Amino acid sequence: MREHFVTCGQMKILEQRADADGLSYYRMMENAGTRAAEIIMERISGSCSGEYDFDMKSRLEVAEDNFRGGELSASHEAGRSALMFCGKGNNGGDGFVAARRMMEAGYSVTVILVDGEPVTEDSITNFGLIRDRLEIVDMNDDERALMQIRQDPDVIVDAIYGTGFRGRLAGSGLKAAICINKQHAEKGTEVAALDIPSGLGGDLTNEKDLEVNSVRADYTITFHARKPVHLQKFAAAYCGETIVADIGIDEERLWNVEM
Repeated sequence: MREHFVTCGQMKILEQRADADGLSYYRMMENAGTRAAEIIMERISGSCSGEYDFDMKSRLEVAEDNFRGGELSASHEAGRSALMFCGKGNNGGDGFVAARRMMEAGYSVTVILVDGEPVTEDSITNFGLIRDRLEIVDMNDDERALMQIRQDPDVIVDAIYGTGFRGRLAGSGLKAAICINKQHAEKGTEVAALDIPSGLGGDLTNEKDLEVNSVRADYTITFHARKPVHLQKFAAAYCGETIVADIGIDEERLWNVEM
């Protein structure tokens, strides 16, 4: 049986249709970051079930109940920490939501702005919800920022570049990827990538186009459906385990609905 996936172009169309149908871009970002935070914390606490392709409606309703209107009980997560690398686009926005959810659950969270402050509308909004509540490090303000981080976190989250990334890593993005991979290799710190490990293209199917400096994740939480790169054997060393997180998109209905 062929494994279900959508191309990055198809995903963009689905998001556009979902937004027009009442599931706003902001809500999709909130769902994505919330599910990512849940999965990461479940894995760290050892309570993960190993199955994440949940029923759309019931699973998201449970997520909202668990967070009790925005704040999950922090008692069992006290002492945990996370280092969150965020880009300036919507992948970074997903990271801001995940950072907020993990902070509300009791994690000590440090957010590293890889390319400066966010530039997309929903990312800006979600950054505003955390900027005065947790530690923020901006690589644009300090070239030596990564060298000054002494934190030994339970998890590093890669939310730098998502499906819109093309080409090769450069500048702060390259430095961040090298830093993440070094921490992973030398200290064994668990790495979770949101949607796609930064440096890989979502539609990548040819190994000759592989960016070898891409983030190497233990697992990748991809939103709604796998993208072509997740199915490539040569990308397995970067994606690790691929986990599909439901963000509320009813694909079958949206392909057939008249917009």
